[in-house]
Amino acid sequence: MTEEVRITIVGAGVVGCAIAYELSKDFNENIVVIEKNSQINGENQSSRNSGVIHAGIFYSKDFSPLKSKLCIEGNRLLYDFCEKNNVAFKKTGKLVIATENIELEYLDDVFKTANENGVEGIKYLDQDEIKRFEPNVSGIAALYVPSSGIVESTQLVTKLYKVAESNGVIFLTENELIDAEYKNSFFNITVKSRNLIEKFKTKILINSAGLYSDQIAKMLNKQLGLEIEPIKGDYAKFYCNKRPDIHLNGLNIYPVPFGYYPNGERAVIPFQQFLELFKQDKVTKSLGVHLSPTFDFSAYNPNSIYNPKSISNKSIGKELLFNYKNNTYNIGSTVLIGPAYSKPQNKEDYKNSRKEEYFYNMIKPFFPNIMLDDISIFQTGIRAKLKNLKDFVIEADSSMHGLINLIGIDSPGLTSSLAIAKYIRNVVKYII
Repeated sequence: MTEEVRITIVGAGVVGCAIAYELSKDFNENIVVIEKNSQINGENQSSRNSGVIHAGIFYSKDFSPLKSKLCIEGNRLLYDFCEKNNVAFKKTGKLVIATENIELEYLDDVFKTANENGVEGIKYLDQDEIKRFEPNVSGIAALYVPSSGIVESTQLVTKLYKVAESNGVIFLTENELIDAEYKNSFFNITVKSRNLIEKFKTKILINSAGLYSDQIAKMLNKQLGLEIEPIKGDYAKFYCNKRPDIHLNGLNIYPVPFGYYPNGERAVIPFQQFLELFKQDKVTKSLGVHLSPTFDFSAYNPNSIYNPKSISNKSIGKELLFNYKNNTYNIGSTVLIGPAYSKPQNKEDYKNSRKEEYFYNMIKPFFPNIMLDDISIFQTGIRAKLKNLKDFVIEADSSMHGLINLIGIDSPGLTSSLAIAKYIRNVVKYII
């Protein structure tokens, strides 16, 4: 490896790969990405989620201006990228369901935020209209959000990585950044692989290390007051083709966002009271445990882009299918339930913490026909949530020319990834 690199990116999740992809358009063959995992397929936050493409209805400009801006831009960019690069996606739409009168004010706030953010096509639904979209979903009112969808996140990360690599970006897998020092307008980087420690210099250092972004930032600036407070999110699943009364038509189904106290108890209070507590950081706001469709991995669909006879037994079930008749990717029968949040023991605590009963109780109010034995535990992810902050932190460090930190890139980081990359591209151009 050369002793000097122009741009180094730490972290090859969806955001790091998106940044590498975007910067490779201008600075090819002079970019290195450091990734501690052995593969680049979004092993942490980027794949351990529900794969939802957010529309931008939950992120207020008042509290989360970057999330608001980048989610809206990212939604459009993500659909466009997936369309052009054969990444599986579908604009499924979303229902946000109110099941009690106290939730109606919260639903109105979602509508207000959506309008302020310029989200198009959103509309109120009454009980009968909800049933026309999803006959097995119940509520007293809802919002329909047409621009929400899903993406196959592992495939997205892989495509961004492959395109960036073809443009000359070097990816160092199984390499962990163990030291960084700013000296004489360069960053002295030390990375450790299985059997080797290497050192090199870089002019620009982009910290996109997800859960560990706070630790990387503090290697260089010990006075930095930002801290990642990891949040565990457990997922369960069920099969909606098991019985007609739990069949779903493929929309994302969300409860109304609500407040929660630090002990995890739901804050069943009027909206204005919640808002005051939220401003004082005495409650958090959660999007709740929701239902998300997944893609059909069956290799035997007659409209498949793949010919089943040409697929070996080894690869069956690993290819996503495209339906030429409907010009869209097929939605499968597996529906994800989650995330169910809890506090992990550490940033590597991927052990499941929630039982099937928890998921059952959370979705029963708006999905009344579900039975406990329909539900099985699926996976666990950990979000890089910033302590006491409600927005992304994306900024150049004024004390060290060339350092760009991305800290607390949790939800909607997947949706925002390509918009974040363009944002970083502009920062890099300004620095250079």
